[in-house]
Amino acid sequence: MTRQTPSPLAHHTLRTSDRSPREIATSFHETFSLHLEPQHQHGDMWDEDQRIALIRSWLTTTPTDIVIFNDRTTPDAKAANGYDPTDRGEPMYACIDGKQRITTAYLWYDDRPAVPAADVTAAEETANDPSLRHSHLTRAARLTFANRAHLSVAIANASRLAARGAQREAR
Repeated sequence: MTRQTPSPLAHHTLRTSDRSPREIATSFHETFSLHLEPQHQHGDMWDEDQRIALIRSWLTTTPTDIVIFNDRTTPDAKAANGYDPTDRGEPMYACIDGKQRITTAYLWYDDRPAVPAADVTAAEETANDPSLRHSHLTRAARLTFANRAHLSVAIANASRLAARGAQREAR
């Protein structure tokens, strides 16, 4: 393996922000049609315990790792692909990193999985402990969750990544 690159490393500008898991589960999923399965992504790798641990982090407002999206609608990305993905009904963003966290947000707002209970209006008995789903949270707990739980998101203008993806899809 060689460590020397054939040319200088290219700088990628990232726009960063904190987004709520709900925004990721709704806006990025429904409105922007986030593509979670680009060729470089693994399938679903997390088990339920890992998903529950992430949701607990959100419930306690503990920071979690960043997720990175590729913005496929920038002029550079359109030029690299040779078209505007929105003209073809394709997703505006592709997940570069964070698929497991995003999938967990989707599942949580779809009332899965059940997490050990705290601050709930109802709980269900599971094999281990009383557990909650998103719909079981009290109104106050839902508001707290919506206002304090977050995912750090970086959006890249990674036209080189877009061009590599287009080349792979053409094969």
